[in-house]
Amino acid sequence: MHRKRKQPFYRKTSSRRESAAAVQCSWYLRTLCDSNRMSAHDDFYKAEADAKAAAAKHVANMLQKPGQLEKVDQYRRRIARKKASVEARLKTAVQSQLDGVRTGLGQLQSALEDIKEIRQSLKEVDEMYRSCEKVHSKLAEVKTQGAEHSQLAAAVENLKHIFTVPESVAKTEDLIEDGKLLLAHKSLMDLETSRDDLLFELHKTPTEKSSGDHLIKTYFADVQKLSDMLAKQLWLVMERSLTTVRKDPTLLVTALRIIEREERIDKKMLERERLTGFLPPGRPKNWRDECYKVLEKSAQNRIEGNQIEDREDEKMWLVRHLEITRRIILEDLKVVKHVCQPCFPPAYDIFNRFAYIYHKYLSRHLEDMISDQLKDTEIVSLLSWLKEYEGPELMQNPDLQVNLVKLGPLLREEVVDSLLKQYLQTMHNNIQKWMRNTLDTDIQDWHKDIEPEADEKGFYLTQLPVILFQMIEQNLQVAAQIGKDLTRKVLNLCVDEIKSFVNMYKDAIYQYKNKHLEDRSQPRYYIHYMVAIINNCKKFIDFTKQLEIRYKKPATDDKEGSGNITNVGDEFNKLAVNSCKVLLDEVFMDLESHFQQILTRTWLQLPTSNAVETVCVTIEDYYHDFLHLKTDYFNSLMKNAENKVILAYLKALTEKRINFKSYEERKSAAEKIESEAEQIQGLFERLAPDNKQDSPPCQPITMLSEFIKLKDTSMMSLEISTLAAKYPDVHHEHIIAVLMIRGDLNKSEAKQLVTETLGDFSEESRANVPKGIFSGVPIPK
Repeated sequence: MHRKRKQPFYRKTSSRRESAAAVQCSWYLRTLCDSNRMSAHDDFYKAEADAKAAAAKHVANMLQKPGQLEKVDQYRRRIARKKASVEARLKTAVQSQLDGVRTGLGQLQSALEDIKEIRQSLKEVDEMYRSCEKVHSKLAEVKTQGAEHSQLAAAVENLKHIFTVPESVAKTEDLIEDGKLLLAHKSLMDLETSRDDLLFELHKTPTEKSSGDHLIKTYFADVQKLSDMLAKQLWLVMERSLTTVRKDPTLLVTALRIIEREERIDKKMLERERLTGFLPPGRPKNWRDECYKVLEKSAQNRIEGNQIEDREDEKMWLVRHLEITRRIILEDLKVVKHVCQPCFPPAYDIFNRFAYIYHKYLSRHLEDMISDQLKDTEIVSLLSWLKEYEGPELMQNPDLQVNLVKLGPLLREEVVDSLLKQYLQTMHNNIQKWMRNTLDTDIQDWHKDIEPEADEKGFYLTQLPVILFQMIEQNLQVAAQIGKDLTRKVLNLCVDEIKSFVNMYKDAIYQYKNKHLEDRSQPRYYIHYMVAIINNCKKFIDFTKQLEIRYKKPATDDKEGSGNITNVGDEFNKLAVNSCKVLLDEVFMDLESHFQQILTRTWLQLPTSNAVETVCVTIEDYYHDFLHLKTDYFNSLMKNAENKVILAYLKALTEKRINFKSYEERKSAAEKIESEAEQIQGLFERLAPDNKQDSPPCQPITMLSEFIKLKDTSMMSLEISTLAAKYPDVHHEHIIAVLMIRGDLNKSEAKQLVTETLGDFSEESRANVPKGIFSGVPIPK
């Protein structure tokens, strides 16, 4: 017996709740009305009092003058009209509110009646439901008979397939082997439907499920084998899809149709499982997912299978492998976009899927190769190829236009950074080694018994700058193929190495000089190679300027790199200037003994002293070697040579090497000094005409000769002041020393003369004096 269902609580208490609610609502409305009435009564009297006060004030304002009493009637009529208007509007508003309240009350009454009807209907439904409780037990036998009938109906419906399962299996197998995949799939679907229907009917009766399931699954065991056999044929077609679509697109479409049928059946079976809990064996097949896996495997084989060489067989193995890969991917993606897309359902998004598959497996393949430690040239080839991959040669080909943003980078940023770091380190080592070897080769040339090579203008040089900067330019060109960022890093690295090379070059030059000083006859062409070294520095400066122009960034970008290039040029210029000094030191080592003969008693007594003549001949002899210097450094060297000759002569004048005994000796010496000054000046004007100056360089020698030549010492102050005005850096001791060799003045007299002319001497007074020719003349003791 069924226990009588307890009546819901709301049905027992509904009338009680309604009466309580009515009482509470009535009390609330009454209280609200009382409070509103009291509040309205108070507000009314307050408003009336305020109105009377305002009216009295208004009347007082209107009747302030006697003439306004005549208009009282007119005012009364106006106020009456306004009052009538306000009363009319008030009545209209009150009427409108009353209509709204009446409508609301009517709707509430209607809703109350509807609620009563619904309550009555629910009571009737509840009573009908309780009256049907006993029917369930009475129909149990009918339900059992219905289940048996359903099973028999399913058996009858599939009777034809049940008896012909062995024949259908054999037929389906033949169809698969013959390549008639659609017919084979239809036969397979019939067999699977018969099996699944029978299993589903057994699923409805759990008591008979165990034994019946085993019997049916055993009887239909070959169906699963057929499914696997058909799937194998489908995966073979999908694996060769790019070839199949060009030869027989119908076969590819057939395979895709079968896969999509199975996808729909999978969805249908999963939905039935959700409703009934029954899922046929082998479901879901997920053939679409398996299709994607086959396509990915095919792409992976295409990428990894084209590497036919390795490093041991061919140096250019990576370049060849990457180029073959590029061609394969480009050709395959074109086939996919223009031929495969019409064959595949839109849901496959087959072109973007293939692009993603190739991108993913190519990335893995490249990372596997990178893990084998690529060489520097291979790294460059790979990084350069990455730009081709993203450019019009592959992914951005006009026929493809792949969205690389969705695909992401082919190689992870940390992998690329590691490659760049490895490449820069290898390049750094190679540049250092190359620079050292190149410099060693150049140093060997310095000691040869043949002159250095000369260019078309006759300037000596060696191949060092060309070789060095060819290597740097090659590295920069390779880096430029990869990207601007790498180019900047390579440029900075090269600049740093050039700065280091300047120091190496400087050390080699000084070692070369010191070795020569041990035996000045060796190397035989010391001067010639020193000239070539200076010209090399000029070549280095020109190359650095070219680098700066070609690779310099805008002013707001990479100031440090651009500044370093300029600093390198300055370093080479300093090295060239110092090398010019080394050359002049070599020349003046030969001239030192001759300069010591000037302004001596021997120099005065000989009618034609050959000291200055020898100096001029020696300089002219060296001049023929110096002609092979670049013009800028040649002019600078000749200018410095002239200054050194003049300084040596001024030094001779201020060292008090001679003391004249008569005016005739002074006059003869002064004339000889002037003659030699003209000879020196004429020599350098002839050898270096580009250095010609407005003021004769030998003028200080001539002016000092006047100190010696002047007979009347009363005019000496004028000569001294003229010299000091022309050359402010001349020291008092310089003038005193020249005056003392006259022989007619002692030191105190010379000093007094100079002091009276130029004033007291102090080092503080010379602090701001600009340096000139006399700054290089030693101060006599």
